[in-house]
Amino acid sequence: MGVTDAASQPFYIEDADPPSKREILKAALRLFVRNGLCETTIRAIAVEAGYTNPALFKFFDGKDDLALHLFERCYARLSADVAGAVVPERPFRENLRALITTFAVGLDEHPEAFLYVHEHLRRFWPHVRPALRRRSIVGISKALFQQGAREGAVTAEISADLLAHAFIGVLAQFGRASYFGEFPGAARAWVPKLERMVCRMTKP
Repeated sequence: MGVTDAASQPFYIEDADPPSKREILKAALRLFVRNGLCETTIRAIAVEAGYTNPALFKFFDGKDDLALHLFERCYARLSADVAGAVVPERPFRENLRALITTFAVGLDEHPEAFLYVHEHLRRFWPHVRPALRRRSIVGISKALFQQGAREGAVTAEISADLLAHAFIGVLAQFGRASYFGEFPGAARAWVPKLERMVCRMTKP
């Protein structure tokens, strides 16, 4: 594989991953998002990847192990991007815009990974590594709304926990609808409207 090929690999592919593992990961994510986790079989993943079943078992104990591995890699990237979008010294409104923009860019550039994380969070979150659990996207969003409340830009009558979950829910639902073409164009083009909507929902 040449340098340009390696550079064009999805972010959830690591340099140390051999070619067969790379194809298995890409095939699995496509099928998990398109057909559903329960409906996707090991055989289907192997066929989609262009390998046999034993190739998959060389790297993973089974479908659940593969699915969790993909979830952790995708969640790690998304949470790192979200954490990098929020700057404590910056006003709430700027941080909110940066956070929504980060979600939108992630959706535009890696729609399958974005949807996979949000569709399967409830299933895999209890099983992820402790270090990853400490990088909770909900926790980052909660801190943002707490900042907004301190600045008087966000209502203090509703807990930051509830606001954070509602916020993530709005973005996840927008992501699903955008993926299926209900919101035409790039997701990032919708950032101003999403920002205004969230501000109206959370205003004092």
